[in-house]
Amino acid sequence: MGFSEELKKKLSDDHDKSDKIFNAALSIALTDRNVYRMAVYRFWKVFEMIEEMMDDLRGDCPELQQLYFPTLFRSEAFEDDVLYFYDGELPEDEVSPGLQEYKQKIQADVAGDPVVLIGYLQTMQMAILAGGAILRPMIVRVLGLKKTFPLGVKALDWPEGFSSAATKKLYNERLDALDLTEDQKLAIFEAKRGVFAMNNKLIKEVIYSTESRDVLLGICKKVSAVCLFFMLLALIYIMFLS
Repeated sequence: MGFSEELKKKLSDDHDKSDKIFNAALSIALTDRNVYRMAVYRFWKVFEMIEEMMDDLRGDCPELQQLYFPTLFRSEAFEDDVLYFYDGELPEDEVSPGLQEYKQKIQADVAGDPVVLIGYLQTMQMAILAGGAILRPMIVRVLGLKKTFPLGVKALDWPEGFSSAATKKLYNERLDALDLTEDQKLAIFEAKRGVFAMNNKLIKEVIYSTESRDVLLGICKKVSAVCLFFMLLALIYIMFLS
């Protein structure tokens, strides 16, 4: 079994839980642009962290260099999306507890062995590669972005001729070809598990924020009891999975 398949199988429960939390939270975040943009901002900062570290380390780490796919670098596209949602001006840097934890954890992990960055890189890049095509049309429709497309969803958009399937295949082939020790593989497993947990914390920062609460209270005054029931159900579901 190749390492890419090992990662998938051994962390399937963590991945499944993270997906469920994300999907439930997305139903809340998409109720308002001001709530959704908070999520975009946080994941911009995550991709920026990972990509800056990749650029700093890959020259001296052949394993990282093998997984260097410039097209999968999404921080610049995320920044464009942040600019769009914040009316052309980048907000002041917000060091939320979740982002601070991310920064401290990734720095500590790669200080021990730069190869551990693979756990962060592979998790985030494969997630956006797999989910982008599914989420993009839904976000465009719900947030009314059709007239300005791809603004607001540039991070989920790919250049003409790009093949997600071919890129994923090549990525996994290179990952499987890496000569990693068992200790390095274990460290990458743990890094990926940590990424899922930290992503969940970032999502919960958004849906439990004052902005999100205010939006939900406003919606409560307008929507039917049935709609309100399903929104509350989504919140309870997220708390149950935590």
